[in-house]
Amino acid sequence: MLPRGRPDVFDVFTILAGGFSHVPAWSWTFRSATQPSSHKSSPEEKRIQWADGFVLVYSICDRASFNSLRPKVQVIKAAKEGPSQEKVPIVIVGNKRDLHHRRAVSSEEGRLLARSMDCEFYEVSAAEAYHGAVMVFHGLAERISEAKLALKKGNGIRSIVKSVSAVFARKRTDSM
Repeated sequence: MLPRGRPDVFDVFTILAGGFSHVPAWSWTFRSATQPSSHKSSPEEKRIQWADGFVLVYSICDRASFNSLRPKVQVIKAAKEGPSQEKVPIVIVGNKRDLHHRRAVSSEEGRLLARSMDCEFYEVSAAEAYHGAVMVFHGLAERISEAKLALKKGNGIRSIVKSVSAVFARKRTDSM
């Protein structure tokens, strides 16, 4: 059920570490990676900046949906990672696993793309059971937690280095 006032937002609940975590999620169509942005901060870029992680879904029966993933990952990484080089959690999901007889994209192709783009990979059937979707969001939540922890650790080390550098810089100017 969509919340009122925000027609493009839906809420996802997933079980994490024995408790519940609320994960707001957006669903939208990307502009082509080759299309230039009409202005510096498009709605798409604002959504990318807002998000902590991404789930990109393609149909295993649709080669075009699979082929659109690489540019989407590149757009996300360009907007999100930037000069800070922080790693953004992205999960690539092949859906419609139950339609293996109509498969146009192999599992191996999905795995290779995910590995080459430094993303997680899952192949699920949303039609058969919800367990696959739970695994996807649980995996994404774990990657987001790891990324936030790494960022905190990095900031802690940076602040220590800055403090130590400031102390030595002060001593150097005091002794001159």
